Amino acid sequence: MQEEGAPPVQAQLVSWAGPGTGRELPAGAARKAERSAALFSHTLATLFLRYVQIARRLEACYDQGVQPQKRPVLRRLLDAVLGRLLELKQELVDLQLSEYHYMDHVLQELGLGPADMEVPIPRYFLSERAKALQERQEVLAEILARVAPSKSAAAPRPSMPREEAVRLVQMAERMRQGRLRARFMREIRRDEERERKAREGGLQEPNRSQAAVCIQKVWKGCLQRRLTQQTRQQEMVFIGMALEPQLMGASPAGIRAQLGEEFRRMRQADYEAEYREALHSIRDTVYEVEGPSMREEMKAQLRQWFIECHDLTGRFPDFPEEAIGGSSVLFAQKTPEEVRAELDLAEIKVDKKKKKKDKEKGKEKAKEGEKKKGKEKKSEEDEGLKLSPSKFLTTMDQGFQEYTALWSSQDEVINFEQRYEAELIRAEKQAEVAAEIRLQVDELMREELRNLRLAVDLEESKAGKPLKAKKSAKKKGKKGKKEKDLTPDRTIDSLYEELALEGILKKPPKVPLSDYSGSPTVHELAPLVRSILLVGPAGTGKKMLVHAVCTETGANLFDLSPDNLAGKYPGKSGLQMLMHLVLKVARALQPSVLWVGNAEKTFYKKVPKEEKELDPKRLRKDLAKALNLLTAADRVLLMGTSSRPYLADVKGLCKAYERILLIPRPDYASRYVTWQRLIQKQGGTLAASLDLSALAKVSDGYTQGSMVQAVQAVLSERRLLQLPKRPLAAGEFLQMLARAEPIHPEEEEMLQDWYTKTPLGKKKLLVEEEKRKAAEAKAKDNKKKKK
Repeated sequence: MQEEGAPPVQAQLVSWAGPGTGRELPAGAARKAERSAALFSHTLATLFLRYVQIARRLEACYDQGVQPQKRPVLRRLLDAVLGRLLELKQELVDLQLSEYHYMDHVLQELGLGPADMEVPIPRYFLSERAKALQERQEVLAEILARVAPSKSAAAPRPSMPREEAVRLVQMAERMRQGRLRARFMREIRRDEERERKAREGGLQEPNRSQAAVCIQKVWKGCLQRRLTQQTRQQEMVFIGMALEPQLMGASPAGIRAQLGEEFRRMRQADYEAEYREALHSIRDTVYEVEGPSMREEMKAQLRQWFIECHDLTGRFPDFPEEAIGGSSVLFAQKTPEEVRAELDLAEIKVDKKKKKKDKEKGKEKAKEGEKKKGKEKKSEEDEGLKLSPSKFLTTMDQGFQEYTALWSSQDEVINFEQRYEAELIRAEKQAEVAAEIRLQVDELMREELRNLRLAVDLEESKAGKPLKAKKSAKKKGKKGKKEKDLTPDRTIDSLYEELALEGILKKPPKVPLSDYSGSPTVHELAPLVRSILLVGPAGTGKKMLVHAVCTETGANLFDLSPDNLAGKYPGKSGLQMLMHLVLKVARALQPSVLWVGNAEKTFYKKVPKEEKELDPKRLRKDLAKALNLLTAADRVLLMGTSSRPYLADVKGLCKAYERILLIPRPDYASRYVTWQRLIQKQGGTLAASLDLSALAKVSDGYTQGSMVQAVQAVLSERRLLQLPKRPLAAGEFLQMLARAEPIHPEEEEMLQDWYTKTPLGKKKLLVEEEKRKAAEAKAKDNKKKKK
């Protein structure tokens, strides 16, 4: 099936990035510096949102496409667009000095909604590694199953004394008898009340008409309530606020879409296997069929070159070295004289470059004075804000040009099933086979040229010095120490099992990122940096976000929290072994997440007396060393969570974590959505009697964790059974929510004051101070002018 979304995406790349230009903005706008920070921020936000839309469509094209030769090109384009998103995100952070960005005005201009600004998580993160992830989960579950019985056996349940057991039985029996006695007395009082009413009112004969009226009243009221409920449901369906009853479950269209997606995944795998097999078969065919003719043609060309050079110069030429391309430099449609001149003048160019450098040094010294004056003038003109150079625009441009060159002229009517194109593979393999045969021919012709010199010119093999490739200048310096492997004889599986048995490697619960009800901007940050610290009051979803990152990326979770490491791998050597095992397994089975809960304990200013035995600061030095060992190719993320960061040393904490994200308490919109999702997830129904708006308003100051506990406490199994007769009310949740501890203003102020001591907080304070001084100076100038 052909990707229907691909052409529009390419058209947008043309209009926004500019084909063949490698830029996003018009030439004039790209060179001109913007003096207004507001306008520059608006430009960055617009680019960011447009790239988000491109990423969404490219991801859909890559996920839905089945043609095995198109998908790699789309994958490179998608990766480049995601990389550009990261660059723009960093630009926004540097400009606004904040991790949170408000783009409501840009969303309104582009006609987008708040959900359109969330960066898409590519589905290939999990789909392309589904089999490996499933096997890894099964192994981890098997290891944890072996550990569970041993833990239960190690801590047996204490036996109960006989006197205590007798006392519990007696208490339960008295309670049972009390309930029976209360029910018996209630029946007696009810009978006495009936008798008293009968004596006061006197005995009346049964009236059939009154009984019929009573029955009719009850029945008509029941029918009217049913009719009113149906009418209300129909009205909600009509205005689009509810689904029709037949569409509440799995619809036939949804089932067909799910089956179509599974079938597409199967076709992608089958077509990819066919494509890989065709690469080898077509290459072998080209080598066997066209290889001999290529070899003879190359030999004939080289022999002709030997003869022509000998006739013109009187001796045979020097054969180019393999390092500079071998005979490939000769087949550039040049005459033998031009080729010989290029080979002879190659060494002379080196001397000319040296002379030019000496002349340029003299000129630079003479022009230094003039440049200083020119720079002062230019600095005034160039003051402003510009986009930093991008590493991904060239990749996007190349990917677009490649896609257009290969597929714009392809007639795919005959290839409706979107299988591989054999002609494209043949053209690619012809170049590979030609390069491979050229190396073989060069070796043979070098030997033949040597024999010709001895036989015809009586020249020694060392007479002519072949042109050699220049050696790259090696920088002298201290060689970095290689990381020593402390477990060279052990396999990754054994190390994986050891970490799981020690409780370092854990199985994270499945938490989709869509279930996280905090700030949407948090979604963009977590998987995109090397280390990040999540700071916020207890219950704001920091640990849940760690689990969501592991779920969405299929990452392993290593728990390096101080409480979890207590008593494990003691001593300095044990700690080194622990970090070695964690890094070795994390790199081998990447992506991985190293989680440090209560991160402030690792960098305590002063360790409390009750925690000195646990030695929470033992990981302080080794954590920084571990980060230095990570390279750009390692997909390992360090995530820390802390609710009391003010207890830690700010310098050490900021040195270990590149990004620090302050998660505030939920606002009104987040609380409303959280209550709605939690109640529905727990099995409750949102009746008209439940005022979610008032509940979200009253619950201001409470965290998502407190809301979860309140919903779980209210919606018990017994309460769920009572829902048809007794709908939910907001008072029930408020009663349970009142038992939780709210976020006090003092705690929020402490977190805000601590955040101002971080690098980003300091920059923001400096900028605000400069703005304040500039405003004061401007006000003084205005007063002087008025006087």
